[in-house]
Amino acid sequence: MKSIIAVVLLAANLLVANAEPDCFKTIRQGAATVELGVYTQQCATISYSGGVITSDVKYTCCGPSGWIRINYADWEKLRSDGKLDGLRYQRPDLAFRKMDGTNPITISAEQYLP
Repeated sequence: MKSIIAVVLLAANLLVANAEPDCFKTIRQGAATVELGVYTQQCATISYSGGVITSDVKYTCCGPSGWIRINYADWEKLRSDGKLDGLRYQRPDLAFRKMDGTNPITISAEQYLP
């Protein structure tokens, strides 16, 4: 009996440990709108499944995020001057990055929003 209780408690702990935060959402949407959603959704896109008609898109809605477009020369000047230190951003290929001094480092989706 004790071993059954131990197994049930272990299984419950594993389920809680592997659960995603409530602010992570998966939305099924038309495959043609996935790339557009990267720019129009208030939530940051984490990943998507490649479907022909529909795709499951995973978003992190733990906080608002917005998209800006910046001139590359301006970006490089700000980066080389160290003025982007601590800035978190998402590349068009969905990689999350953070500026550490003058160098970008890859971060996880969980680290993207505070």
